Amino acid sequence: MYAAPLLLILLLPAALISGLTMLVVYAARRRRNELMQRAMQVQSVGWKPVPPNPWLTEIAANLFREGNPGETYAGEYNGRGMCVLDYTYVTSNGKTTQTHHANLVALTLPTALPPITVTRENGLRMFRGRDLELENQQFNERFRVECLDDRYGSAVMHPRMMECVLANPGLEWQIAGNAFISWSNGSFAVPDVFARLQAMTQLIDLLPPFVIEDYGVR
Repeated sequence: MYAAPLLLILLLPAALISGLTMLVVYAARRRRNELMQRAMQVQSVGWKPVPPNPWLTEIAANLFREGNPGETYAGEYNGRGMCVLDYTYVTSNGKTTQTHHANLVALTLPTALPPITVTRENGLRMFRGRDLELENQQFNERFRVECLDDRYGSAVMHPRMMECVLANPGLEWQIAGNAFISWSNGSFAVPDVFARLQAMTQLIDLLPPFVIEDYGVR
């Protein structure tokens, strides 16, 4: 009378393993299809595969944590050189590990400028150090600005720049040397990169000429 339940108990682990295996296979197949589709989109817009940029990889490590660069492509957008980098890193709570995917997009600037980083405000970031306070209270509540020189930061983050940042609330970015860089979670998708490049171009075009002249290093 116990044979059927016992058989069911024995079969359950095998069924679970089979189901998990199918999920893994399906996820891997979907990932391959996504990469193939992305490769065709990349080719259609003229980006070329390049070796991972060590400097951009270092920036990714500072933004997230030490990890590994993935596929990297370089090209041009509205007359400016651009580069997009996939990046993965691992976190652990001591018991389990989790792999995270992120991507960075970089546009060249006409000159190298001092560092400045603009990120969305949240409770955790409030403990990361001093945040440059600007005259726009709505901006201060939603974003934080980190830089070493308040005068330079205020010059970059003038009223029109802050309005443009508020109009693109999903964009986090920094100026690092002669590059304007944004980042996002997940592997890069070509349509998303183009949307970010458009927003990044708007912000670059709002850099005042005197900032380029006074703070730039050619």
